[in-house]
Amino acid sequence: MEAFLLMVMFFWFFFSVLVAVLAHKRGRFAFGWGIISVMLSPLIGGVIVMALPNAKKNIVKDGLGNQITEATHKRCTACKEFIRRDALKCRHCGEMFVEPASNMARPA
Repeated sequence: MEAFLLMVMFFWFFFSVLVAVLAHKRGRFAFGWGIISVMLSPLIGGVIVMALPNAKKNIVKDGLGNQITEATHKRCTACKEFIRRDALKCRHCGEMFVEPASNMARPA
């Protein structure tokens, strides 16, 4: 009877860890979902994680694999594609940008 109980506990914990890994791959907090699965049931935790929308789908990356944020990128005025904030020329359409006068060096 003790061996059966240990086996059930092992599989319970094992599948809870799998739910945590699944949650992490879907952009969720893995440790929290692992604890929920241990406390409730790995089956219930897994079903809930799968029912939630994938949080990683909303992450937008540029062609180099960098995450696009408002702090690092802006939209081109001509083609509306994301480009780096410090870019002087759009790599998509070739539109040239002029830096604002406040950023340009002032003559002495």
